[in-house]
Amino acid sequence: MSFKMFGVEFDGQKDCNSVGEKKMDEVCQIVGTKLIKEWIKYGKHIGKIKSDEVIDYYKWIVMLEEDFDNFFDLKKDIDGN
Repeated sequence: MSFKMFGVEFDGQKDCNSVGEKKMDEVCQIVGTKLIKEWIKYGKHIGKIKSDEVIDYYKWIVMLEEDFDNFFDLKKDIDGN
């Protein structure tokens, strides 16, 4: 089975585990970049980023980081409690 994810092509018939892991790392890098770009685009759209000053971007990205901290409870995920 072959499929594409964020432009990276996976081929289950040909890719060994190490190749698949490298490709998944590539996808993770793309998703991270895409998430940040879309978050900034959204912030501009709703008026939270009003200028191209670093401080505006910083404040908006920190909000995303805080949401992630609340959304992902890694200790709970690891412990299963």
